[in-house]
Amino acid sequence: MKNDINLIASIFNKKYGIPVYSGTIAIESVLKLLNLKKESKVLISSTVCYSILQAILSANLTPIIAIPKNGVTLSLDELNEICKKEKIKVFIAVHQYGYEQVIPNKKDIIIIEDISQSWNSQLHESESDYIITSLGSTKPLNNGIGGLILTNNYILDKFDLKNKESRKSNIPLLETFYNQKINYKKLIKKANNKIKSQRKNAKILDEIFFNNQRYLSLKSNCLPSYHRYLVKVESKSLDNLLNILDKYNIRYQKEYKVKLFELPIIKERKIKIIGKKSNDYLLIRTDNKIKNLKKLKRKMEVGNG
Repeated sequence: MKNDINLIASIFNKKYGIPVYSGTIAIESVLKLLNLKKESKVLISSTVCYSILQAILSANLTPIIAIPKNGVTLSLDELNEICKKEKIKVFIAVHQYGYEQVIPNKKDIIIIEDISQSWNSQLHESESDYIITSLGSTKPLNNGIGGLILTNNYILDKFDLKNKESRKSNIPLLETFYNQKINYKKLIKKANNKIKSQRKNAKILDEIFFNNQRYLSLKSNCLPSYHRYLVKVESKSLDNLLNILDKYNIRYQKEYKVKLFELPIIKERKIKIIGKKSNDYLLIRTDNKIKNLKKLKRKMEVGNG
């Protein structure tokens, strides 16, 4: 491939890299290229965005949605139990908000790993069959547009480089739409610098929230990229915390206004949900001004938080 896309593939010990029009299309194209039987089961966490669910449905496969018992990723015990009971064919492992999603060591399950929010995390050595990422404007590896498929499986022959759509999978290739050369080395450098800044800010947030009696930061076994910093908040404390964050100009957002398992399409398609309703988490943006974070820290330290 031109533009040295295989540079990124090599970082993850993969041989090939294919640029497509978006991260969502990357997932959808892989699912279609697998040639699975119609309605084969694909497992996702309830915390992932709707576009991943839509990609599964577009590939005529059956999504199984599992609600994590703690945090925004599924534990190994949860995964092993669900995969065995539901006869899962594919697991889309999303490192949501940069927090590590463990991956089951099962040869009979195809693993699609989504690193869109976890660039430069110190994760396990991936044994995933496919790695996908987004080059969207909000992601660490940011080109403004596009997505990547990284794999050891040679699937490039499934795409038609001369046309705007693939012959077999009907998936647009990025380079047929985007005529500007992509400098992947530059993208990597910018992403690494962004993550460095986010981790610096997250360290201050750790000092504020970790071991706090009223709020609990969600630690990770890896070094998260901190696409967002998660704080578990009791409902009775939420309004007070939001007032404090607003006072010190700290930007945040709630996990989702509408949960994935609450979408109307879930009932319409009779999509199976496993697990109980999860806790709500506050997402503090890690691109806040560091001076505001330090002010927040001083406020919380004096016991008024």
